[in-house]
Amino acid sequence: MLFESGARPYPPRELYRAQGFPDSYIIDHGADGRVLPKSSQVRMCGNSVSPAMSHALARANYTERQALMQAA
Repeated sequence: MLFESGARPYPPRELYRAQGFPDSYIIDHGADGRVLPKSSQVRMCGNSVSPAMSHALARANYTERQALMQAA
């Protein structure tokens, strides 16, 4: 008998929600309209940068750049 961890596979939408993406974020088809299989949706979520993190990175970099420009 195989060991079962008790963890269930999470559906793609639930994974994206956990990353901070809104429910309106399109995950089931690509920009060209092709339908994406669940395995691709999960893979792309794993490679994504959540909206909160990308916002924080942009703010941090912009502030640093502003300080450098003012010092020059």
